[in-house]
Amino acid sequence: MNVMLKLFTLPTVAAALLLATSTNPLAQATPAPSIGIVDIQKVMRESMASLSIRPTVDRMRKEFQKQVSSQEQRLRRSEQELSRQRAILAPETFAQKRRKFSAQAREAQVSVQRRRSTLERAFNNTKNEILKNLIVVAQQVATEKNLNFMIEKRFVLISATSLDVTDEIMKRLNERLPKVEIDLSLVGKGDAKGKK
Repeated sequence: MNVMLKLFTLPTVAAALLLATSTNPLAQATPAPSIGIVDIQKVMRESMASLSIRPTVDRMRKEFQKQVSSQEQRLRRSEQELSRQRAILAPETFAQKRRKFSAQAREAQVSVQRRRSTLERAFNNTKNEILKNLIVVAQQVATEKNLNFMIEKRFVLISATSLDVTDEIMKRLNERLPKVEIDLSLVGKGDAKGKK
């Protein structure tokens, strides 16, 4: 039995050695990995273009919240008035007013959702413009540094700091796109719908 084990093992070892020493043309054609790491979140947060839209985004969000609060207060007052009238109105009249109030509340909710969606679409379009330019710059850096692989920093557990190209990408993005504007035409349409 020991002889059989030796006979079985010998061809297995020979095959393994043959495979290990054979040259794989595919492996030779593949260049050694040259990796760059970029902190996209940092670039999206700290680039000049991102910083240029922050005051506008903050202002628009505050205005939106103010409009929503005002609308909620009007609805609350209408509901309180309806509750006070319940005792003096005929049941069918009260039911009719209640339905009318419910319809107004639904309209207000739809209006708020539409406005929120419009704002988010405008903000996302602006962020996508920054991201498109970031990708162009990242491709330029990868070409110049002969990088054949670029990884987003949040997916890397441990790396050498020399692999990080974030600062170079941010510098070039700032030169390429120092400022970006939010497309207010989208928001303007939402305003018209939201102020019924």
